[in-house]
Amino acid sequence: MPRPVKYDDTDLLDRSYDLLWRDGCDSVSIRDLERALDLKAPSIYRRFHSRHELIARSVDRYTGRVVGGRIRRHLDATVDPVVGLRAFFTSAIEPAPGESVPRGCLLTLTAGQAACDHPGVRGAVDSGLVSVEAALRAQVHRAVGSGRAAPGADPEALATALFVAFEGLMVLARSGHSGLDGAVEQLLDACFPPVRSAVSTRSATARREDHDHE
Repeated sequence: MPRPVKYDDTDLLDRSYDLLWRDGCDSVSIRDLERALDLKAPSIYRRFHSRHELIARSVDRYTGRVVGGRIRRHLDATVDPVVGLRAFFTSAIEPAPGESVPRGCLLTLTAGQAACDHPGVRGAVDSGLVSVEAALRAQVHRAVGSGRAAPGADPEALATALFVAFEGLMVLARSGHSGLDGAVEQLLDACFPPVRSAVSTRSATARREDHDHE
């Protein structure tokens, strides 16, 4: 009688992407995976056929659960598109519970690893990055359409700039670089100038008129 399955594939992929995200796939050995998944190597290969397939499927799982979760929570469900962008950026530079340094993004991390030379892993990473860029582009179009960007702003150029900035932010976050919260604020204020209230605008105009009549 076959032994009952301890964990389904979803459980295993969750454990796998967490390990790969923490340590980087090039540093994770099959022994590390055995311990993390509570399976022996032959059982891992029966389930996932190869180490590269396991990495690729783990990246896909990360994209759907972590990246997709952030997109749904901070971009899709936020009324103010700029507030959503700010939350999306800042949530990605917060350390995981019990950790002092942010992990950054598994997609960004894996893109720079030797394992990404494998077509399956590269395809999973590229697919995840496309989803990030598409979500940022949709949010930027919302912001521009609602008048939150400077007059004449090119939403496509803004979206590309934010995607590039986000990827750089993920590298700096993982390296423990400080001051990233402030950098996010400056970046978004530059792309989407803060809305000045009508009261403050009238006050500034009144001060200028008073000065002109002195």
